[in-house]
Amino acid sequence: MHWKIVYPSQRGARMPWMTDHIPPARHDFELIPADYAHDRSRPRTDARQWLDYLRHAWRGWRAATRDPRQPVGIVTAFPQLPVFLGLFNRLTGGRRPILCWSFNLGRAYGGWRARLARAGLAGVGRLVVHSRREAESYAALLGLPRERFVFLPFSVRPLAPSLPEEEEAPFVLAMGTARRDYATLLRALARLGLPGVIVAGPHALEGLELPAHVTLRSNLTLEDCHALAQRARVNVVPVDNDSTASGQVTIVETMMLGRPVVATRCIGSEDYVTEGETGLLVPPRDAEALAAAILRLWEDAALRRRLGAAARAHALRHFTFEASAAPLAAELDRLARGE
Repeated sequence: MHWKIVYPSQRGARMPWMTDHIPPARHDFELIPADYAHDRSRPRTDARQWLDYLRHAWRGWRAATRDPRQPVGIVTAFPQLPVFLGLFNRLTGGRRPILCWSFNLGRAYGGWRARLARAGLAGVGRLVVHSRREAESYAALLGLPRERFVFLPFSVRPLAPSLPEEEEAPFVLAMGTARRDYATLLRALARLGLPGVIVAGPHALEGLELPAHVTLRSNLTLEDCHALAQRARVNVVPVDNDSTASGQVTIVETMMLGRPVVATRCIGSEDYVTEGETGLLVPPRDAEALAAAILRLWEDAALRRRLGAAARAHALRHFTFEASAAPLAAELDRLARGE
């Protein structure tokens, strides 16, 4: 079956993805690129950005409906694009198969956003989430059948470790902007007095005062972030999100690079980190427990090596594009059959 990929990858950009590992004879794909910049770190989508998604969804919809090959389905991602594509589908009879990969609301919201999401997503056949608990919570929140939500692990391209830990000036690293709990992290680092680096948008630390031994860095390249993750003695993913998933990108990429993480036990971490085997999990908003876990890794190089090796092996087995291709293809098969 032929599928249009309506994904915010810009024209000319190479987008390695799960679809590269699905045989063309089974399903083939065509990217409908974006003509706007998709910023996943922003706290809220404004009116101009909603308009960007609407235009992109419309271009993808027209490409699907005008393609002489039939049937033609649509693969999309994130919450905004599938909302509009689902609306178009419902307005035209609701027969086109649509799959949304990496569906995540970021936060549970109400008002017009909730009404728009319910109306649009009712026209989407399959919503892939990257945590098991999200499947249950989104079905209840949006009033959609539970069977439309499928858990598949978040995946990335394989990453190869290339840098050693920083020995002369070791540091604790935390990266990410979406729903991070930097207030708890700063309290933990204040207890320990350890040097820290936070990589995030400035708004993620709004209202917080950084001590002298903690540095904020912003607007780094992906390569810079990967280098910091490898050089850090301890990687921390502190999350303040009880309702939706946050932090999986940082967790999976850090594991792929052979480094264990200290992560908040939450929706976004519990399907990825196994306590004491591939990393350490701590209760939400518990600065004392977070400090103890950081210090445990900081002082035990053998533990860091053991957990890091296990984390990388687990990530390579379960969290790569190639590993995700087969379950994605199976979901596309079901949609193509009208299931």
